[in-house]
Amino acid sequence: MATPLLWTGGWDSTFRLLSLLLREQREVQPYYILDSLHFRPAVPAEREAMRLIRQALLKHWPEAAVRLADTLECQLSDIDADTETQRYYERCLAIGFIGGQYEWLARYCRQHDIEGMELSIHRDDKARELLADLIGPTRDQLDPRFAGDCRYELFKSFRFPLFDMTKRQMQAEARSHGFDDLMKLTWFCHRPRRGQPCGTCNPCIYTIEEGLGERVPLSGRMRYHLRVMPRVRHWLTRHPDLYMRVRALYRRLRSSSVAPPRASAT
Repeated sequence: MATPLLWTGGWDSTFRLLSLLLREQREVQPYYILDSLHFRPAVPAEREAMRLIRQALLKHWPEAAVRLADTLECQLSDIDADTETQRYYERCLAIGFIGGQYEWLARYCRQHDIEGMELSIHRDDKARELLADLIGPTRDQLDPRFAGDCRYELFKSFRFPLFDMTKRQMQAEARSHGFDDLMKLTWFCHRPRRGQPCGTCNPCIYTIEEGLGERVPLSGRMRYHLRVMPRVRHWLTRHPDLYMRVRALYRRLRSSSVAPPRASAT
């Protein structure tokens, strides 16, 4: 049975993908959720990274490439609304900050009856801090003893195979198993500038702060040190109530900006 894996073409999920294919010789079913290009300009870069990785895999490890299924893609707007899941997510925010993607990923798994979807949450992720007290003895799933806890209910459909790993450890393991060149094809920046990582979006910040700053160009690293708005966002994550109000306002503005134009009177 193929392992379901959320794959974005990024460092963590690609490491897990290649580990499954090359080290464990498993079949993999990747999933990818597409947000609007207007709000996440990295979609073309992520798709290109995944194409290049598939291409390199086919060239160097053709026997592993056949175990990688076609990616199942879904538009974010096609995921069903789910007030219960949203409520769990908002309760989680009262405990500690996590990105909004975990709410719609949980809705996606629930809509499609997917159990054991692998998420590449690793040691330095903020989501790991939220889940550390709930992780089971195998260190890759939440302990069912916590059923009813909002964190458990939001993340119960997932597995976390990289829960105790750092990016540096992934880099070392990729090198020792001979697929570090493929890792260089990964993409992480959400808002690229002239085709290069910006240095100020969250994935760029995490990449720098988790020891892989060499993957961000000098211009991006300079913007990282001079950034203002990312520091404001970071401050907001430490104040969940205020963050929720700002998030609600952002959602209203976002919804109005993409609303279809009204038909003119004739």
